Amino acid sequence: MLRSSRARLVYVVSLLSAFAVVLGLAVVVLKQAILAGTAEAWMMAAVLAVVVGLPLAMVLLPVAGWLQRRARELRFVPNVGGNVPGVGR
Repeated sequence: MLRSSRARLVYVVSLLSAFAVVLGLAVVVLKQAILAGTAEAWMMAAVLAVVVGLPLAMVLLPVAGWLQRRARELRFVPNVGGNVPGVGR
């Protein structure tokens, strides 16, 4: 895992730009498949769903898991019968 915030920022920017390039190519290829015919367009849509969707899911699912873990860590009230520090002052 990347430790510095600058390295993480560079990683995120490069990842987003790579996805933008892949999505742009997917749009061009899908337009060409639509011009070739309906069956070809459906086959290309299925291929693109795997080629674009799988890497996207491999990145977005861990991010969603991280956000979910972070939301659980930021609770202010203890779960199990503890006192909240500073209450009543």
